Amino acid sequence: MNEKLKKSYSQFHEYFGYTPNYPNEIDFNQDEYAEFLDKCVTDNFDYTIKKYGTDPTNGTEAHDGVYID
Repeated sequence: MNEKLKKSYSQFHEYFGYTPNYPNEIDFNQDEYAEFLDKCVTDNFDYTIKKYGTDPTNGTEAHDGVYID
């Protein structure tokens, strides 16, 4: 993850309170996705829900410390 995407992803999570889904492509344009996340914050609207299937409850619950692999 490049620095621009890290910053945008962090700002998105801080603003909306949940984590957005990534694009489906393995090798996606990280700068373009970062700009998309910035647009969501600027517009106060999460476009990732429809475009990438983001679940607004993802990342909102406290982790219990148990990992299942």
